[in-house]
Amino acid sequence: MSAWLPLGVIALAVLLASLRLCLPPRPPRARLAVQLVLQLAAALLLGLALFPPRQALPADTLLVATAGTRAAELAAVPAAIRVRLPEAPALAGVERVPDLATALRQHPGTRELVIVGQGLPARDRDATLPPLRFLPGAAPQGLVELRAPPPLAAGARFEVGARVHGLPQARVELLDPAGHRVALAVPGDDGRVRLAASARDAGDVEFTLRVLDREGRRLDQVPVPVRVRPLPAPTLRLLAGAPGPELKYLQRWAADTGATVQTGIHVGGGVQLGDAPAAIEPASLARLDLLLLDERRLAALSSAQRAAIAAAMRDGPGVLVRMGGALDANARRTLRDWGLEVRGGERTAMVKLRDADADTGADADAGTDGGRAPAAPAIERFDLAFAGAGVVPLLRAADGSAIGGWRAVGRGRIGLLPVADSYTLVLAGHADTHAELWNQVLAVLARPLPASPLARLPAWAWAGERTALCGLPDGTRIEAPDGGTTPLLADPRAGNCSGWWPRQAGWHRVVAGDASAGIRVIAPADARALHAQATRQATSALRGSTGITAASALPVPGPRWPWLLGFIGVAALLWWLERRRPAVIRRATGAP
Repeated sequence: MSAWLPLGVIALAVLLASLRLCLPPRPPRARLAVQLVLQLAAALLLGLALFPPRQALPADTLLVATAGTRAAELAAVPAAIRVRLPEAPALAGVERVPDLATALRQHPGTRELVIVGQGLPARDRDATLPPLRFLPGAAPQGLVELRAPPPLAAGARFEVGARVHGLPQARVELLDPAGHRVALAVPGDDGRVRLAASARDAGDVEFTLRVLDREGRRLDQVPVPVRVRPLPAPTLRLLAGAPGPELKYLQRWAADTGATVQTGIHVGGGVQLGDAPAAIEPASLARLDLLLLDERRLAALSSAQRAAIAAAMRDGPGVLVRMGGALDANARRTLRDWGLEVRGGERTAMVKLRDADADTGADADAGTDGGRAPAAPAIERFDLAFAGAGVVPLLRAADGSAIGGWRAVGRGRIGLLPVADSYTLVLAGHADTHAELWNQVLAVLARPLPASPLARLPAWAWAGERTALCGLPDGTRIEAPDGGTTPLLADPRAGNCSGWWPRQAGWHRVVAGDASAGIRVIAPADARALHAQATRQATSALRGSTGITAASALPVPGPRWPWLLGFIGVAALLWWLERRRPAVIRRATGAP
């Protein structure tokens, strides 16, 4: 606050009081002079009490002990002032402070902060800090990184990324909400690991990531939030040049997803099986989310039908060409007109969608094959390649190679899947893998859904710490597990972000109008290594203020109490003079 406003108010009060004393009946001249001088003195003392003169205090280093600090780490840092935060262990000769802001107020001459231990908690990272050095202690052991999947469609396959530190020869497993193992992997040399699973029904569910030693004992675990969005049932049209097992199981998959399916299968002689034939024209195509063609129907399209499909794609529906055999010249020309120019594709090779370890059951033991579920079989892939830029892989094999490709056409997408026998996955007992394959294709190529205002929400947050939620519409609120509601108020000066301090762990619902999404709040005690690593990284990112230099002395406000005592004494004397009546007046009135 500027000093001019309160000092101006004090000066105006002195002026008005002096004018009142000078108006009749005026006291004797000596008495008036004393009162005027005392009023000026009182005003000056009050101003000095509010804004005391600055004085030079010796600048020094403030050593701050945080969680996990050891006495040897403190002894290695020369510092005149040592304090410890509430999270730090008890240390001999170290003053305890409730927070870092209090420590800085108690020691205004601080020219540098030295943080020792695991780092500053979120409570102390928002303060304005002097130049800062962070000397981290031993790194936490366990799961120190977690990459939860983004919001998914029901049935989609997802990956969970993590990093393990300080636990050699450990294994990492992913458990579904029922506690069954769905994936098992060994971290790489850098400790990183990726595990895959599939989402089921719509809703917010919690998987669990666990680290095991060689004997199977649990070393660490963290919850993994998985958010499965409820999506409207898509409308599909399946057109094929001949019946076959691939189409049969594709129809079964579409029915299991709840999709509305229109089927048209040519069997020769102008006969078509399936639903009543629907014309391939803009009006009927505009009602679709995805059109699936095999290579025979693609080659048999007329020029008018090709033009109608191209026009419809630009308005949103997706088109997938499913290869059951090699592409002829007509099919290649049509794909080229739609933006996909392909080469090769006459030969096939076998490819696996999953590694064998990804199919390991919950009762598989390390180093043995007993109890393992049979691995998903390899499927047949045509060896075609795409010419030109802008083509994105449609799927990825277990070895990382691309399977098919797609590119955008206006608001829609055109894709090519060179797989002839995905139905063999169902016959081998891996219907879930078959469903994951086609769910991923559907998610990539189908008509895009309107953007959700909650699409940028984080998957999880820490209990008891501030989380910034940005880009939310007005009126957004958060519903806690206990039924409490917290309205979010966005700050335009902070990038239209809202600050949120969740207090309890569990799933919270973010509601904005008709849209809602979940955020899993994790208690630090449920993921100690992950939280400790996040604290270390956040502290390392702090740089402190550049407004304080490393000088030998720093000017700081001096003490206020001497000036305040002087003001009280002068004000009391003025009060006594105002109330004291001269002796002449007392004798005239007979007052004592």
